[in-house]
Amino acid sequence: MKNVVLGTAGHIDHGKTTLIKALTGIETDTTKEEKQRGLSINLGFAYLDLPNGERVGIVDVPGHEKFIKNMLAGSAGIDLVLLVIDVNEGIMPQTKEHVDVLTLLGIEEYVIALSKVSGVDQDLKDLVYEDIREQFADTPLKDAPIVETDAIAGTGLDELKDVLVQKIAGIQQENEQLPARLNVDRAFSVKGFGTVVTGTLIDGSIKVGDDLTIYPAGITTRVRTIQIHEQDQAIAYAGNRTALNLTKVDLDQVERGDVLSAAPLEASYMLDAKVMCLKSANQPMQLWDRVHLHIGTCEVIGRLVPLGVEALAPGETAFMQIRLEEEVAVKKGDRFILRNFSPVVTIGGGEVLDATPRKHKRFNQNVIDSLEVMESGSTEDVLLDFLIHRSTGFTSIKEMADYLGEEMRVVEAYVSDMVAEGKLLKFGQFYFAKDSFDAISQEMMKLLDDFHSSNNMVAGMSLEEFRSRFNQVAPKELNAIISTLVEDKKLRIDGDIIALAGHSIQISPAQAKARQAIEDQLAHNPFTPPSFEEVVGKDPVKREVYMLMRKENEFYRLDKQTELHVKYYNEALEILAEFCRDHGEIALADFRNLLGTSRKYTLLLLDDFDRRGITTRQEDVRVMNPKYLNHIEEVQL
Repeated sequence: MKNVVLGTAGHIDHGKTTLIKALTGIETDTTKEEKQRGLSINLGFAYLDLPNGERVGIVDVPGHEKFIKNMLAGSAGIDLVLLVIDVNEGIMPQTKEHVDVLTLLGIEEYVIALSKVSGVDQDLKDLVYEDIREQFADTPLKDAPIVETDAIAGTGLDELKDVLVQKIAGIQQENEQLPARLNVDRAFSVKGFGTVVTGTLIDGSIKVGDDLTIYPAGITTRVRTIQIHEQDQAIAYAGNRTALNLTKVDLDQVERGDVLSAAPLEASYMLDAKVMCLKSANQPMQLWDRVHLHIGTCEVIGRLVPLGVEALAPGETAFMQIRLEEEVAVKKGDRFILRNFSPVVTIGGGEVLDATPRKHKRFNQNVIDSLEVMESGSTEDVLLDFLIHRSTGFTSIKEMADYLGEEMRVVEAYVSDMVAEGKLLKFGQFYFAKDSFDAISQEMMKLLDDFHSSNNMVAGMSLEEFRSRFNQVAPKELNAIISTLVEDKKLRIDGDIIALAGHSIQISPAQAKARQAIEDQLAHNPFTPPSFEEVVGKDPVKREVYMLMRKENEFYRLDKQTELHVKYYNEALEILAEFCRDHGEIALADFRNLLGTSRKYTLLLLDDFDRRGITTRQEDVRVMNPKYLNHIEEVQL
């Protein structure tokens, strides 16, 4: 059975509430003020049992201009609109504004009820019929059925119900498998039960005991009980007018405009959208215009930033970034209304293309191209654009489904095809756009190519430094990309060094000669290391080669002034181990004589061995750690 919500629309005093009472027996003007004034101020709710056994939820929205924002809140989740027009007055200003609003919200199904027809002659009726067809010729109402009614006399009520049955039969509902989402239109407290919220469940289903989150505050809550049409239920489905009794939340923590959701939503101060400026607007939408944004049941003040155009003239559409004064939590595809800040009149509306965008430059063609894909591209194109431009990289199917507003099984089918076509790469349970992977890969390989060109005597770049150049990519994702490139034999990792797979150290004849000269000089007296200045002098090639040798960790620093070539440091360890194996201990003088160097350098080496735990000083001698005595390779550099 479908869960359809019928909304009323029409000018003040055209008989919406009276007609609903005649159809349902339910009085939707419930407050004392509403009854005294004879007009609807707040949203009214009822239900109608149709001849075919279906029950339709009804939202009776206010018609008076002062209460138009309540009408906007009530329009969220409406599937079918009953537009009520008094035959004696015809189409009036609020009639037109309601139709403009509903059209901008994407509602396409309408039934027109011509009210108060008793005693009206046919000529007047014919004029009203003609006016309706003429004024609504370019709207979704152009072919809407018209039913003559009179709530007081009971005229046309059965015919109206039959027409509603026919219209409802053609309504398609495809959002029951999505995560639950409800826009709160009322919040109140019931003694003995606590906080209660009402709204139309626009996506998914909610069961008693379900955990939900209230956005934009991010407060978690649980559903204690559910009521639909004043009856307790175990579960509510998309399309149901629903009342939820919530636990773990106080009344001051939830209000009209909030969103209850089972899936994570991200609150944002900005929206990217396709916006239409109504033909009836008295001036263009311009940069920094201040507006009232109505989305879901929320109203928030924002400023307009046209994208790709200087301004948006009446009757035109364009991309727009709307920068808000308060956060909203909405989804791609949600519809909204824009009303001028002052005087408060409806000037346009549109559809959210990106619910959490970044700030854009107004005439950036890449931004415009991306928004065009979001607006009218195929599902695959929209999905690729989402994956390419999102900051978090690897993406799960659930995240894609939440973004697209599609069921998981639908997205899984698209993703499977895109992987087979080579448009997406799979990494475990996550996916990455092939174009994004290629872009990062090319950036990585260029970085290493440039490094090799400037450091031709070096085996590669430090892996730690390499990773730091890509800190915009999460570590897990970065490691996966690097591993894939290594498997594809495009990169090579040796210990803590990364290089292009085909890279080998290249050395010029002059550099080779300088290196040999340095090595000869160090070998002349290996355990009495010369200073850097003594080695390189004023020779720029020697200086370059020595610095590269340092970079390749060919030297080991004993103190701030003294560095020893690693080859000779390891030789000193071998000499130490051999002597200690024969004698059990070694004195500084013995070690100095074995190395053929000064006391200064001998002491520097022994102090370093002590710090590293290779030796232990016992009065005037050193004893070697037994675990290294026959395994000196474990501590060699």
